[in-house]
Amino acid sequence: MSLTTWMLLAAASANPCVEEQLRHGAEDTTLGQIRAHCNLEADDDDSAASERIDAEMAAAEERFVLNAHHNNYILPASYNRRPNEAGWEYAPEAMDNWEVKFQLSVKVPVTPEWFSGQGRFYVAYTNQSWWQAYNKDASAPFRETNHMPELIYFHRPNWQWGEWKVEALSLAFNHQSNGQSGTQSRSWNRIIGGGAVSNGAWTFGAQAWHRLKEDPKSSPDDPRGDDNPDITDFMGHGELLMLYKRDERNLSLRLRGNLATGKGGVEAGWSLPLFAKLRGYVQIYYGYGESLIDYNVKSERVSLGFEFTPWL
Repeated sequence: MSLTTWMLLAAASANPCVEEQLRHGAEDTTLGQIRAHCNLEADDDDSAASERIDAEMAAAEERFVLNAHHNNYILPASYNRRPNEAGWEYAPEAMDNWEVKFQLSVKVPVTPEWFSGQGRFYVAYTNQSWWQAYNKDASAPFRETNHMPELIYFHRPNWQWGEWKVEALSLAFNHQSNGQSGTQSRSWNRIIGGGAVSNGAWTFGAQAWHRLKEDPKSSPDDPRGDDNPDITDFMGHGELLMLYKRDERNLSLRLRGNLATGKGGVEAGWSLPLFAKLRGYVQIYYGYGESLIDYNVKSERVSLGFEFTPWL
């Protein structure tokens, strides 16, 4: 038995990915493929983005593991200086400026790996909620909840130019809705293409989307038809994401908007480890499109709380 085989067998006892491949991998899987798939030869100079993708690939085969998609957090202290009273259903009680904002975002692989482990389909779900938890006069309602299921093809091309590496390419069908009816209903369907490049602590991502056309409504109360025909005027046709990770501290910046209308939104975040998997998290949002109900209303929000899975 070769030294490499002995190393793989020894690693299997400490590496669930290797054990899964040895037990259930295809008969023609090579040692090189196992090493690459399970990142046994990780370079100490790997970027923060590479480390996250490697960790996801190692955990993807685990039966009881759900991978994070976007970051997951709960922000108990979330203050919006410009709350949107227009969609508030609980008058005469006023809407609180303070609420709880949280996000749950997960994904799971639904196909085998293709192209020597470089490509795979995932289903993902992201839930983002704004909860008037401190508004006792209105019985602490959930003001808005956005649901976003996706079908995503993820491809890791491993292209590199100098110090910059293309970490990922993706193509997704995306549906987002606030689950409401009547005049409060908001939704849209998109085809989204994206990519990410990295260099050490820096990662830059970009997405461009095409909104799928819907028929116009015959009246504002018509349950069929387009709930928000002008949404791209405020949400644009794409977004940019900048991430920086150093010493387990994460900085993030998301930019989204429409150059033709001059409207859009920016979200900035900073997180640092506290203990176990709990991280402190500060988030700032300014502009349009923070939520679907407020897609055409400007928010000015500062939030403080906890992050459970960071971007990187």
